Amino acid sequence: MYEPEWRVPASKSEALAVLAEAGPGAMVVAGGTDVSSLIRKRSLRPPLLVDLGRAEDMRTLDVAQNSKAGARCLIGATVTHATLARDPGVARAAAVLSAACRTVGGPQIRARGTIGGNVSNASPAADGTVALFALGASAVIESEGGARREVPLAGFLTGPGKTILARDELVTAVAFDRTSPEARGVYRKVGQRNALAIAVVSVAVVFEPDEGTASIALGSVAPTPIRATEAEKLFADGWGAAAGSERGRRGLIDEAARTAVEAMSPIDDVRASAWYRTVLAEVLVRRALAEASE
Repeated sequence: MYEPEWRVPASKSEALAVLAEAGPGAMVVAGGTDVSSLIRKRSLRPPLLVDLGRAEDMRTLDVAQNSKAGARCLIGATVTHATLARDPGVARAAAVLSAACRTVGGPQIRARGTIGGNVSNASPAADGTVALFALGASAVIESEGGARREVPLAGFLTGPGKTILARDELVTAVAFDRTSPEARGVYRKVGQRNALAIAVVSVAVVFEPDEGTASIALGSVAPTPIRATEAEKLFADGWGAAAGSERGRRGLIDEAARTAVEAMSPIDDVRASAWYRTVLAEVLVRRALAEASE
């Protein structure tokens, strides 16, 4: 019978010490919503589980509520999706993250699942991670002895289920710059059913009206979430001329949506074909940009 060793550190420093001493195969558990499912299916058998549930110093939520745009926001790894979905400070500082977290699973999953687990699990379809891509977020990585680094998520994630984390390292938080008070964040996804579904395609958009820029991130269309940087540049270059007329805005949004899908490398799988993902992504980008920039 499978019976792993179970360690429950009371703080971040204790968790890092456990990881430093642990042998190969040790696995960190935050909310456990993914790990528990894999263990029940017998596709995962880690010899040691390091449960972060009691590490209160990893549940910090500093979203710079009284700061101007560009102030650094820091969200502890064990903050839950439910907290991010309902916290008014998060809605002001990063509306797209709040919106994405509202779509995660059902109420029970949102109450247990954490943003650190969402990022570290490295799923191309992770809702919170796609929103964080649109925010230009970084993973805060620490190890025993005080070593600390921030790595942009685009460099942190290397493929489905894969990251740059060393065996003794832990994602302790995510960090990003606060959006402006005028910014508008939109998150859209389509799954095989209306709820409790993994995204076939997801899109996160952050529109800054004063600057005329839009950040566009996509999920489930490549080995990791991606930013549609060419589409972002096209939108920023054209917004000044297009903003004055509805026809101009629609034309620019259509062109940006067509450009966004060129950044994708979708696959055929049990949830959708690559062709369908391409068509769907263009529609979702167009709708998200239109809603954000109205």
